[in-house]
Amino acid sequence: MTATILIAGCGKKNGSSVSSATQPTAQTDAASSSSPVSQPALTAWQQGDKAAAVSSFLAADWSARPLFAAGSTLSLNEDQFKALSDADRQAKSRELMTQLPLLKQLAAAVAQAGRDAASKGDAPQARKYFTSLKQFGAALESPDYTLIVQLVGKGMEKTADTELAKIGQ
Repeated sequence: MTATILIAGCGKKNGSSVSSATQPTAQTDAASSSSPVSQPALTAWQQGDKAAAVSSFLAADWSARPLFAAGSTLSLNEDQFKALSDADRQAKSRELMTQLPLLKQLAAAVAQAGRDAASKGDAPQARKYFTSLKQFGAALESPDYTLIVQLVGKGMEKTADTELAKIGQ
């Protein structure tokens, strides 16, 4: 589902795809009048543009919502997930298990960028990376997401806290 949404997001660059690619986003996000916060970073990551993904991650406002597209498995909370039929729950589980590694890989790249900045003596920039990672982790820990997504968020927060402690807050 995320791949479909992200591919649709990629179509925004093509003149002929603009209205069809932006329409679902506009309808989905009518309440918040913004696209999913994570989309630019995840799109860049899936396209193999690590630098753009890390940059988009750093620029994201992790307190804004929605984090993920409404149709994304990542956007389900635990009650919604449990309410699915057995077959749908299994399918969504498989989807989730393909999407979570993308989040983890992106988070690892952000953490590495922070470590790289710290090793070059740029503590302020390193703090930016780790603070962004911590904010994203905290956002994922919300009951708005499944327990496994919350656990991934907790891990991101823990990594960020460990790294921030190394450079001093």
